[in-house]
Amino acid sequence: MFSRNGIPLYIQLKEKLLKDIKKNYKPGDIIPTEAKLEKEYEVSRITVRKAIEQLENDNIIEKKQGKGTFVKEQKILYDANSIGSLTQRLSKQNHQLTTKSIEYEIIEGEHYVKDLLKCDTLLCIKRFRVLNDVPFALMLNYLDIQKVPNLEKNFNNESLYSFLKNEYEIEFYNAEETVEAKDASREESLKLGIKEESSLLSLHRLSFDKDNNPVEYSDIVIKANMYKHKIILSNDKMSNM
Repeated sequence: MFSRNGIPLYIQLKEKLLKDIKKNYKPGDIIPTEAKLEKEYEVSRITVRKAIEQLENDNIIEKKQGKGTFVKEQKILYDANSIGSLTQRLSKQNHQLTTKSIEYEIIEGEHYVKDLLKCDTLLCIKRFRVLNDVPFALMLNYLDIQKVPNLEKNFNNESLYSFLKNEYEIEFYNAEETVEAKDASREESLKLGIKEESSLLSLHRLSFDKDNNPVEYSDIVIKANMYKHKIILSNDKMSNM
């Protein structure tokens, strides 16, 4: 089953197990015991244990005393220090973010985002996103409808920001973003496949063009157990020298 190519046997087994986990298991599933893996892959118990240790170190699986070894929910690193869509950022980490469903709403009545974008009519894009086939996020993107005519007919790209740049020459240069914790509503829990009042992270972002004009506002809720936020801090005194 494994080749003699100079790569340690436990590394080859680790890679095989990793492929099997991604293909056949979801977070929370229990994987076979060491004895079953030893028999299935025709390797020694020591080889199995080393491969399992490697997967534990990579946070792919976790052992629970007296219960077994389980597939872990993978946390996604969101780098908040650069402009870019969620799709663009995750693709750099070799994660596939896809759209499960999409809706469009034209908002002509009163709405707080109108004041932020300084416009009369909003186009709201509502997307349910899945990450590696696992429910991940609910996204609302607001735009001045006058700046994106016929977007709902033409948008066929997973990355909204790339589409806006290519089709409408709308490019983001800076943004203000806030992050807060919230409990999942009934509707959010049903879509994301979690219990009502489970923890979510809520991101609010106002993006600006090169002339510092507000051009897009987004509200995103992400399953908290799949996400971590990265921010780089600096010393103000040093930056002002």
